[in-house]
Amino acid sequence: MKTTRDSQAHSVDRPGVKRARISKDEASLRKRAPLRPPTLITDIYVTQTSSYKGQLARAKKLLVEDGHPFIILHAMGAAIERAIGLAMGLSTACSNQVRCHTETATVDLVDDVIPVDMETDLETNTRQNSAVHIRIELLQPMPGTRQGGRTRR
Repeated sequence: MKTTRDSQAHSVDRPGVKRARISKDEASLRKRAPLRPPTLITDIYVTQTSSYKGQLARAKKLLVEDGHPFIILHAMGAAIERAIGLAMGLSTACSNQVRCHTETATVDLVDDVIPVDMETDLETNTRQNSAVHIRIELLQPMPGTRQGGRTRR
């Protein structure tokens, strides 16, 4: 398989080093799903295709109705903007009674290079993508919220 740079066991994004170009005639690229830690009920993963209204309703239900002390929104790449918008929408929906703590990260993603010629070895490419984790917690319990399984009066 021809590449535009020297072939290495894996290609990691480095400043000043371009990633190998893959010709469609020689191989296809299959992007693996990113690794994620075990999820909790309070974790909400935001994607480009996820329903904004549905995730806003779920986040509000977890914080207000179910009485969870916090939720965490997770997003990568182009979905970061949607996650920030969801956090701002949730803040408005909860009358600005929430605190948002944002952490950014860089995650390593792995792509499989599947050659057209089956006699050639499989290769993997490693690339990096931006991620955001937004922890949202209620400052004061809202009227009608449950704390510890009981309704507050």
